[in-house]
Amino acid sequence: MVTPHTPRGRALTWSRRGIAAAAVAAAALVLPPASSGLAQPQSPAAAPDPAKTFKDLQKRAAALEKEYRGGLETLSDAKKAAERATDQNQRTGDALEKAREEVRRLAASSYMRGGFDSASVLLSEAGTGGSVSGASAVEYLARSNAQQVQGLEALAASAEQSRQAARTRIDKVRKEIDELEGQRSRVKKLLAKYQPETPARQTDLPSGGGRPDGAASGAKSTIIGNSMTARMRTVLLEIDGRFGAFPAIGCSRPDDPQDHGSGRACDFMESTGGTVPSASATAHGNSVAQYAISNASRLGVKYVIWRQRIYDLRNPGWRAMEDRGSTTANHFDHVHISVF
Repeated sequence: MVTPHTPRGRALTWSRRGIAAAAVAAAALVLPPASSGLAQPQSPAAAPDPAKTFKDLQKRAAALEKEYRGGLETLSDAKKAAERATDQNQRTGDALEKAREEVRRLAASSYMRGGFDSASVLLSEAGTGGSVSGASAVEYLARSNAQQVQGLEALAASAEQSRQAARTRIDKVRKEIDELEGQRSRVKKLLAKYQPETPARQTDLPSGGGRPDGAASGAKSTIIGNSMTARMRTVLLEIDGRFGAFPAIGCSRPDDPQDHGSGRACDFMESTGGTVPSASATAHGNSVAQYAISNASRLGVKYVIWRQRIYDLRNPGWRAMEDRGSTTANHFDHVHISVF
């Protein structure tokens, strides 16, 4: 008879304990450690928590947007992408931690019930007088719970991918902030040159046949949005007079938190209905965008967006933008012009 007091009984008891301990350890072998719901890299000191890093960058970004008079579209795009990636990392980390706890619970439950019904595993290890190794426990778990183990491995891989994606997006935000901060001296001069303006009110605009947006003479295009700053109206009339008529020009949108809402932006449409412009209309849009950039200093243009790219005079040069999901949202059917 085998009892806990016989050599073989002691070996079996210690073997069961070894399996239980190794089963708990199996989660740590398969899964990286977690902290605050986020999957962490093996060397936390070398790779800070993405969520904390992003929070610190958001403070710098908020200060820049206030200082640079808002409308930092590339930074805004980068922040939104980083926020989505960080949220995904959080969700994956939460799922990982839940899986880890489940493995621990199952391992402890199996041990309390007498543990792992595979006598061959127990006896083969116990027969030598040793305890069951962590490798044997992992192998046992893989044989008896293959689906769970595969799911844990998939979660671990997904956690690493989401962590890397978050870091990449956050690095882009950091780069954008560094570049913008490096332009501080030049931007201050631009802001001093172009003092803020408020949109003209309806009662301030000309009457007696004039257009409701104040563009009483020279406008060739239909203008949607009847409130804009004097600077924006000057840009509108000059570009419309040189390149119009456009299918439409959309300006004021009260619900827009950026420049359309403050009367400092207009969209010069090259097609309608969300369709991609023809080759000739695209070439026309190229000319409009380049004209606005070439005359930005004289007209007070702040930035131009066209074909999923932005040229911001506060950080000059064309830059690619994030995919916003449609022809119109990505500015393939219109040239967006914002002024200071």
